Amino acid sequence: MADRAIDHPLTPRRRWFLKTALAIGALGASLGGLVYWHRGMREGHLTPEGRSVFRALAIGFVGPMLPQDPAKREALLSAHLEHLEPFLNNLPQVLQVQVNAIVGLLANGVTRRMLTGLPTDWDSATPAQLEAAFDNMRRHPLPSNRLTYQVVRSITCMTFFANSDHWSLTGYPGPVDL
Repeated sequence: MADRAIDHPLTPRRRWFLKTALAIGALGASLGGLVYWHRGMREGHLTPEGRSVFRALAIGFVGPMLPQDPAKREALLSAHLEHLEPFLNNLPQVLQVQVNAIVGLLANGVTRRMLTGLPTDWDSATPAQLEAAFDNMRRHPLPSNRLTYQVVRSITCMTFFANSDHWSLTGYPGPVDL
């Protein structure tokens, strides 16, 4: 009869260590692959996953300023996503890689739940769910989650408010002619 104490985690042996290392490696490779395939941009354009994440970010961060009419709202969100691409393309390469990684993490279901607590995908989330997810990121005890929140909020707000077409939505009339 085989001694089962060999496989018990409290008495680690070489085989138990190898099995554990292989399992962790396989899990890490799987998540890394999913994050890579769901990254935010590919060849200078937003991927469908990236569009979904950035659309939800816009709804979550600037939603109260968006028009209530669904057609106007969708047109404005589409225009926002179109303005987002040149902004992301003009970032330094190092930042583009980091933003792609963050968007990949947010697009992947498992890591999205870990970072935000959002149980559903971005496209089917309600504004209340988005608000709760972003609040979870903002108040999370881990600094990495709070930093992720600050990065995606900054990108969303910079691209939205830099567009002069959106200034009237905030009540800002634009610069004064001198």
